Amino acid sequence: MTVFACEGGPPWRYSVAVPCPAPAAPIVAAIAAARITTVAKDYGANSACMYPRPGVSGNFWATRAMDCVLFRVEKPNVWDQLPRTVQDFRIEASREGVTTQPRSSKTSAYTPINNVTLQRFAITSRKRGIFIRNGSSNWVVQDFRITGSGINTSPGDIPGGIVMDGAHNITIRRGEVSGFKTVLADPKKYANADCIAAERGDSFTATDLYLHDCTDGGIDTKATTTLDRIRVANIGHYSYRFWALATVGTLTSENPGGAHIQIAAASTDVTIAKLIAIGPRAIVHVDNKGIGGKVTIKECDLSKWTGTALLSGLYTRARITLGKGCAR
Repeated sequence: MTVFACEGGPPWRYSVAVPCPAPAAPIVAAIAAARITTVAKDYGANSACMYPRPGVSGNFWATRAMDCVLFRVEKPNVWDQLPRTVQDFRIEASREGVTTQPRSSKTSAYTPINNVTLQRFAITSRKRGIFIRNGSSNWVVQDFRITGSGINTSPGDIPGGIVMDGAHNITIRRGEVSGFKTVLADPKKYANADCIAAERGDSFTATDLYLHDCTDGGIDTKATTTLDRIRVANIGHYSYRFWALATVGTLTSENPGGAHIQIAAASTDVTIAKLIAIGPRAIVHVDNKGIGGKVTIKECDLSKWTGTALLSGLYTRARITLGKGCAR
């Protein structure tokens, strides 16, 4: 009889000849599980499942809600700025998991929604998992899994796991985002679908995330950005797309379709403490919009990098500094 030490489960298992099963692919940090005691409820394809009010709400399992957790203008509207926490929930088969509602049916203007915490949840959605917009601020999103369902085929429709557009002081931590995909009939059109995306003027911090299997970027950011302990794998274009100012700790990038890092604009100004690159693609790519951009990588781990060219594109027209371990 042989005793095998099993990783990821009980500390022992008895076996004569069969080794321990291979552990599941690790994430960057442990994700706290949702505490749900209710049964699944079908809300209908055109309905919301809840309108959060001040305080703490949650403990639900929703199926077929169109835009499930829907923040809206309340009366009195002072509620829009009071802290709201939604926790311990599961959303399946939604269009958007968490989003905001226009001020009225007669306008497309949205009221900023501030001071929100979303925690211990799972979302499956076909368009966006979470959409934070129109000047909303002070959100914390933590302990989550967001999964894209289906494949978008419309060039004008852009799916995404967490999408920010007018979002300030957003904190995202301990989570997994995957499966947001666009496939277009015309291969010359850009297949846009990011795991996480942020626009100019936004600001967010992300730590301890595993992002994988989206067709554009793992993180595509035009925002003021702080990142650390992020793992990105199997992305269609670039694991990390930088357009603006970013301060970065450790990034892991595995097998992107394009390159590990993209300098996407002249305004790119990124300092990365350490990059762990796996697979054959270039470490940094610069296209014509990235001319004049700046990336500094202080340290690299290229022990599993199988490429031959560290840089690609118009890299001679950008400012790229590679530090310890970044040369072959």
